[in-house]
Amino acid sequence: MLKLKVDFWKRSMDIDARIIDNITGKSHNLPMTFDTGAYMTSVDSGILVEMGYDIMDAKDTIVDTVGRKGMLAKEIVLRGFELENVDGSIIPLGPVLAHAIDMSDIFTVGVVGLNIIREFRTIIEFGNPTTIELVPTFDITDLCVFDEFSSVASRFGEW
Repeated sequence: MLKLKVDFWKRSMDIDARIIDNITGKSHNLPMTFDTGAYMTSVDSGILVEMGYDIMDAKDTIVDTVGRKGMLAKEIVLRGFELENVDGSIIPLGPVLAHAIDMSDIFTVGVVGLNIIREFRTIIEFGNPTTIELVPTFDITDLCVFDEFSSVASRFGEW
């Protein structure tokens, strides 16, 4: 079970997530909005370029996210995605299909969407502090290898 600390900011529930840099392999901490209404996980395209992700050659798609409709996005596979437990431990989830979107004019740098959330039984406990408990519906120690990731046939791919 994972237990995530929630920070409320601009009416969103932000959690501590990490994305693995495509060049160095190091993880970068990113506060991301936990959004049960978002179809897919999305990350700011500028941040992904800084992390060495090639979004120019990625597949184009049109998405609706964070209150905006019909946005151009690029489908990419994040080398690795991690969540931070309330105790500070880091839980690796493996590769994740995500949409690279220009989020420079909105209130977040990323959104954790249903392609990840649906793989957990989710309990949101409002209070002081507010937390999100995620109980995996899979063996969390059985990570997919990046080179074997299939965006349509594996965990954390398409919804």
